[in-house]
Amino acid sequence: MAGATRGELMEARQKQTHWYLLTGLLLGLAIGLVFSILVMPVENADALPGELSPQAKDDYRAMIALAYASNQDLERALSRLELLEEPNTVDLLTAQAQNMLASGGSETVSRALAELATYLSQYLPSTP
Repeated sequence: MAGATRGELMEARQKQTHWYLLTGLLLGLAIGLVFSILVMPVENADALPGELSPQAKDDYRAMIALAYASNQDLERALSRLELLEEPNTVDLLTAQAQNMLASGGSETVSRALAELATYLSQYLPSTP
């Protein structure tokens, strides 16, 4: 390469750089796949609504009440609430609405919870 010009040397160096980049990318991808599949595989973190924490259940009930306030689909709201596997849903909705108002929470969510509790109390058979 004694007779090579400076431009030819730069061009040869640039071609090498691209190969190193491609090699590094492929090597990183292979190492990442091996690590993610063999060393630290992903664990399923999905939970059913009945397995949620009490705070998450409150959030879930609030979302159901807001959805009901939006679409007025009582059957759908009831089927979603049944996933929580709680015995006295109407009482829980009413208590949550009252607690939300008492703690200065959202009035919109509190009204939605109370409205859903009212309609469910009329729809569900009363328990002794």
